[in-house]
Amino acid sequence: MNSLAGFSLQRWLLAPRTTWRARWLRAAHPHLSCDQAWVLARLHRHPEEAPYAHAHLRRHISGPQD
Repeated sequence: MNSLAGFSLQRWLLAPRTTWRARWLRAAHPHLSCDQAWVLARLHRHPEEAPYAHAHLRRHISGPQD
């Protein structure tokens, strides 16, 4: 992670509005991880991406698969 409040530079460049909202969510709800906040912010603007977000969070929680 870098100095952009825990969000990768790639996320800032590719989806600045989503990342800005995720940063705001994380500040308001410190129990959320950066990844969780970003997914919630992404779903706010793009609800049709729910299946992808769910799969991403499941992989994140379960850890890397061999």
